Amino acid sequence: MGCGTLGRATQPWGDTMHLKKLDHYNVETNRADETVRFYEDVLGLVNRPEKRPALVPPGTWLFLGDQPVVHVNFVDHDSPGNSGSVNHVAFEGSGFGEVCAELDRLGVRYKAVESPSFRLQQIYVTDPNGVMIEINIRGEITA
Repeated sequence: MGCGTLGRATQPWGDTMHLKKLDHYNVETNRADETVRFYEDVLGLVNRPEKRPALVPPGTWLFLGDQPVVHVNFVDHDSPGNSGSVNHVAFEGSGFGEVCAELDRLGVRYKAVESPSFRLQQIYVTDPNGVMIEINIRGEITA
């Protein structure tokens, strides 16, 4: 059974896929400045357009450490909802109280959820293009 076939297949790699982590996601927007500012100010990513190859359409890459985790394409016409059933993208984070305080300071609307039985706190924000971002903070809350 190959890719795109329903059901559990006997894969050449056994029972585990060789995925290690989320590499990046891509946002297409006609709100370039607002989008880049959101990812810089709200999520603390670093805009490094010089690291992006000269691709069409133009754009930028936003880095978390040495990884370009958000690729932004600058387009002329907004095309919301073209990713089908993707509901949100999640990052691992830390400093629940500090993150909430910074979002309050920036005037960014968010939803905070605490699940003590899982020792998990989550913060949900939405980027200027309607992409929901989830920040998972583990171990800072006691059961």
